[in-house]
Amino acid sequence: MIKRITFILFAVLLIAGCGSGNRTAADEALELAKRHMEGDSTLSADTALALEYFHSAAQKGNAEAQYYLGYYYQNGTGLEKDSLRSLKWYKKSARSGFAQAQNRMGMLYYNGREVEQDYRKAIRWFTRAAEQGYDQAQYMLGIIYSRGRGTEPDTALAVHWLEKSAAGGHPYPEYLLGKLLYETAETPEETEIARQWVKSAADKGVGHAKELLYQLTKNN
Repeated sequence: MIKRITFILFAVLLIAGCGSGNRTAADEALELAKRHMEGDSTLSADTALALEYFHSAAQKGNAEAQYYLGYYYQNGTGLEKDSLRSLKWYKKSARSGFAQAQNRMGMLYYNGREVEQDYRKAIRWFTRAAEQGYDQAQYMLGIIYSRGRGTEPDTALAVHWLEKSAAGGHPYPEYLLGKLLYETAETPEETEIARQWVKSAADKGVGHAKELLYQLTKNN
């Protein structure tokens, strides 16, 4: 009861415009939701209260809060699983331009989870996230264009997106990038560039990269 009263009082204050600076009511609610999600030195972790604040922020149009609601409904965290509500909030967030939600929509269509599998829709959502610099979406586009899923194989586009994803030092994009560059290499210099990418991934523990690196070393 006390928690419920606290939430209601906070909501009233937000409506009354007691936020600071340029922060909106949705921003304030999102901050409290995230603090209650994990807990901190002044607020205890409380999933139920976090969900109330997420709902408040999401209904005010906060895209990040909408993403979190989609996640909670998808996984049944603190509430009953609900695929339809999960998809509803993911879509709202993604359409508002939140890259993480766009990537999640891409994954749903790519894997055929919660929705019918549709590689073309997956590509559209991954591209929106990738263009915002979201490296996981860039990696997925690299996979899609290298394998030709929902589109014709396009090594140049695959390399383009993998280079962007690998720039963050992530080993799996590094491995796939090195593999593609090796398969298309026409000069010793290009082969060496491919080897360096594969070695970087192998040094980070990617098993397939270690196997390929062994073959590259053996052949040379």
